[in-house]
Amino acid sequence: MRSRKSLSTSIKMEVLIESGYRCAVPTCRNILALDIHHIVEVAEGGGDVTTNLIALCPTCHALYHRGTISKEAIYSWKSMLVALSQAFDVQSIDDLLFLNKLDQQELVIGGSGVLKFSRLIAADLAEFSRFETYEGFFHYKVRL
Repeated sequence: MRSRKSLSTSIKMEVLIESGYRCAVPTCRNILALDIHHIVEVAEGGGDVTTNLIALCPTCHALYHRGTISKEAIYSWKSMLVALSQAFDVQSIDDLLFLNKLDQQELVIGGSGVLKFSRLIAADLAEFSRFETYEGFFHYKVRL
């Protein structure tokens, strides 16, 4: 059985940057305290490499070790993090999570709002439409 060693600062930084300094559980997004979790435990031969590490808040980390969060979910979230961290910045990910909470409702925004969601719109992750108000101004609706 391999013994656990302290992670190097550079490895910790890579994992934290990948997660945007937030818990990797999509519904959590905790930023106050983060643990670095080995996806494949050190005792099972898992290494101290970024591909085997994920940032979890202490609560989600404990939920994993209690069996509430499955290993399959951890693998899925790690894959999602890798894909998103290479495609979008933290703000775009937060915008995507925000739109997801609207449950198919449309968000009415002005022109600057279109700019805020432009990366998601360009990637076809969000839809938007334009409408004219009775005062003759244009507004936009955005949704997933």
